[in-house]
Amino acid sequence: MKKIDFQHMKIYTGVSHKTAHACDAREMFADLIYQQAGGIRAHALAFKIYESEGETEYTPDEEEMIKEIAERHCIPGFIDGLNEQIGKQPKE
Repeated sequence: MKKIDFQHMKIYTGVSHKTAHACDAREMFADLIYQQAGGIRAHALAFKIYESEGETEYTPDEEEMIKEIAERHCIPGFIDGLNEQIGKQPKE
């Protein structure tokens, strides 16, 4: 299972990745899932992210839903920060 820290999310501000800012993206991303994804699994995931503290483990299904929502609705700087967190972890 992968760990993602939405509380300390790095969002890149340029394509060179020389600059970024850290922010607490829990509520923003949880609201995005709550509003844009359907089903009880999406509901549970939204609340899991909203209530998370620091690095939190996500199942492969949750990780896939997170990636899909991010790729469909988020800016590239957020997507790159998310992919960086996921990519730094060893493959299972």
